[in-house]
Amino acid sequence: MNTIPNTPTKSRLVGRIFRFCLGLFFVSEVWPVYVDVTWNGVIVRMLWAFGLLVIYIILHFIIVRYTPKIDRVLGAILAFGPFLAVFIFGYGGPAATGALTFLSVSLILAAIRADPGCEVMTIPAIFSGKHTHLACLLFSPIDWCEKKIH
Repeated sequence: MNTIPNTPTKSRLVGRIFRFCLGLFFVSEVWPVYVDVTWNGVIVRMLWAFGLLVIYIILHFIIVRYTPKIDRVLGAILAFGPFLAVFIFGYGGPAATGALTFLSVSLILAAIRADPGCEVMTIPAIFSGKHTHLACLLFSPIDWCEKKIH
């Protein structure tokens, strides 16, 4: 479990709702693409999503095992880098669709599991049973405000 001080162990209601809604929005953006492409196109896009998952599992292992003291915000920026690179360099193609698929699933799972912090680390956390302490540039401020209010 998360042992970093001043970090919520679970995200609260507003953070969960925002994560879920953004995840659903991304699902609504990628769903029409999957409907319109051939099975080969679906497989290519899913391979991109799976490739990102493998990258994040490796990154998760490195952060949890070897660099647990990495700064939360710097770590979040570095963690979001692979997603952003795949999305930007593959914009409009299968890579971008795969990246958004990965992000939408991660956001929805983070909302369901009430995972705080970096949402792209949610799926690796499911496999390892350990959360990273990385912040989320969008949702961590919401989580911190909710923690202060309650």
